[in-house]
Amino acid sequence: MQLAVITLPYSTDSDHGTAAGPEALLQAGLVEWLRDQGHGVAGPFRATLAPEEVAAYGAWNRIGLADAHVARLTARAVKSGAFPILLLSNCYGAIGALAGLQASTGSKPPRLGMVWIDAHGDCNTPETTLSGMLSGMPVAIATGLCLDRLRRQAGLEAPLSPHDVVMVCVRANDPLEQEQIDRSGIENVPVADIRMECARLRAALERLSGDVDLIYVHLDVDALDESEVASMWLTAPDGPTSGELGRALAVAMAAPKVAALGIADINPEHDHDGRMVQAALAVVKAAIQGLAGR
Repeated sequence: MQLAVITLPYSTDSDHGTAAGPEALLQAGLVEWLRDQGHGVAGPFRATLAPEEVAAYGAWNRIGLADAHVARLTARAVKSGAFPILLLSNCYGAIGALAGLQASTGSKPPRLGMVWIDAHGDCNTPETTLSGMLSGMPVAIATGLCLDRLRRQAGLEAPLSPHDVVMVCVRANDPLEQEQIDRSGIENVPVADIRMECARLRAALERLSGDVDLIYVHLDVDALDESEVASMWLTAPDGPTSGELGRALAVAMAAPKVAALGIADINPEHDHDGRMVQAALAVVKAAIQGLAGR
């Protein structure tokens, strides 16, 4: 396969923490492993803010600008025949990934689907959020529930239909966020399915593949059980192991319409024993093996 590795090394609060996550995966040997498996790898390509963008007011505004760079790199990779592997500081990088896929197919924008693998639904809006964090809003932004300007600034002109989003392993939502997800009709595949034969995941992918043109698969590493990502700030119990989640990712990535993979929310500053990075790397390797086998 031809792959393109793209990094988003910016977060809303600093250039540290999760902003260093993409580099941590690279330092752990991701690109070398991909090449050892016989894949062609372009990059890594870094989404870089121009000086005037760095000086732009508002951290959320700068994320919109950074996502626009992610979108351009993603679209360029797809048009060149490469499959984008996006190493993202945080989940709001998904907006740029989706925008890139939307721009990748010519004059008629494709209908996009998204598989959201996360402990959290990230479907808050500024009106429902308890934390006030932008990282809790990407699904709401992608589906047009809030922050339209940020979405359009990133290049995602047409929001996704909630019907075209499948959540996997989500189990730690805010109360009003959960109400919003329930009203939207977003499909949820529980952890129990991931621990078994992934029957509901397979059915969800089959349904989604029949409805959309391209699918983006997004992984927040906090989808894993807190025992494997204990150094993260936001963890949730009763999640899958890296082995279980890796098998599920292999199933998801085998779907022919999956067109990009994003990995987010690794914080190496708190990962003193390297366990979080290694768990994330194991899951990504399984995902790539699923992709290669289709």
